[in-house]
Amino acid sequence: MTEFSQGPAMWQALAVLLIFAAAYVCILIEKWDRMYTALGGACLMLILGIVPLDQALSNYANWSIIIYLVSLFILSTLFQKTGIPSYIVSSIVRKYRMRALTLIICLSLLAALISALLDSLMAVVVIVPFIIIASRKMRLVPAPFLIAMLLSVHIGGAATIMGNLPSRMLGASGHVSAGQMFLKIFPLICLLLAVVYFIMWLIYRKRLIAAEAHMRELLSLKPSSYVSTNRIFVWGSSLITGVTLLVLCLHGVLAWSPAYIAACGAIAALAFNYKDIVETIKNKNFVAVWHQVIETQWLFFLGLFIMVGGLTYAGFSGFIASRGLELSQGSIPFLTVLLLWLNSFGAAMMDNIPFIAAMIPIVDHMEKLVDVSTQPIWWALIVGSGIGSGVTLISSIASLYAASFTYHDGVKLKQSEYVVVAAPICFVLLLISTVYFKLFLL
Repeated sequence: MTEFSQGPAMWQALAVLLIFAAAYVCILIEKWDRMYTALGGACLMLILGIVPLDQALSNYANWSIIIYLVSLFILSTLFQKTGIPSYIVSSIVRKYRMRALTLIICLSLLAALISALLDSLMAVVVIVPFIIIASRKMRLVPAPFLIAMLLSVHIGGAATIMGNLPSRMLGASGHVSAGQMFLKIFPLICLLLAVVYFIMWLIYRKRLIAAEAHMRELLSLKPSSYVSTNRIFVWGSSLITGVTLLVLCLHGVLAWSPAYIAACGAIAALAFNYKDIVETIKNKNFVAVWHQVIETQWLFFLGLFIMVGGLTYAGFSGFIASRGLELSQGSIPFLTVLLLWLNSFGAAMMDNIPFIAAMIPIVDHMEKLVDVSTQPIWWALIVGSGIGSGVTLISSIASLYAASFTYHDGVKLKQSEYVVVAAPICFVLLLISTVYFKLFLL
């Protein structure tokens, strides 16, 4: 046994590392469905006896986070069906059709807002089609629109615990609250977004000029056509979503679990949409039901948490935490800045979800080994993940979706085309974030 092996034998500890690394690579290359990859890795650990089944399901499968994520997915999906997000985007496209840079900033700000309040993937799903339409009608290259939008989605999603998936995971774990994020992180997010738009203006101010004749084609967009004709469903779903988000923002004051708040909102939204559920049951369309279950990604997170639990059970999380504290000599400010940069780099090179899932138990162990507050480290994970996720097109599911959508639509946003602009911007954002942490959070 070694200092980092708690329960399993040495060969099992090494097997944990190999299984997790192989699953990580498979998730990264997206050759197979990530859900089956995560479940396959988890099942392999259980079959080999690396992780006890009772501990896997009780200790490592974080059910509160799973409930929280699934509930927010249901809420955002049903709210999108109202057509309100599409209506807002379409209205902005029509209003600012004469100025391309203004349109870029407005769509990007809207993407940041949707990502912060609802979901980063939802922001991409709603806005990317309109970016393609608007850029084509104006005869402009869509890359600047897409780059600004994706950077806004990832940075904006770090502003609240309802935003991107890493923020949700950290919020559901109980280490941060919505109120704390608003006071500590929101000013930094606003500053970073302003820097992004200023740099985009410097780069593209002379290149995004469209002919007036092309602008008139934008008049063909009709915002009202996107809103659902069922006005009761529109108002009811909007009210339920709004109330749920408001209560989530106040969950620290109310001392209520974010998972149960989100679950109550999701159940209320499903009950309000009961006609579609009854219709599905009557038609016995169980295949559609199974696809909807898969889309919630709860099985992916279940497998992922069990695999990360295998690393924790083998002692790797504690080992890395101890070495990190030794390197920093217990200095939380040094660790915070270090993790801000390392987390950003890790999120840029690989999928940010398993990366954050692996980092949470490591920071948990650090918290147990020191007597001072480790709160700045959690801020560093959130901000670093938000910035790093915008560096490449493979670092988040939202970026992957945007890239795949443009590919199928014939635009083909290339990785090199994206990184050459996004990476330098993100480097500047990291420098600014480091200064902000030094001045206000450490």
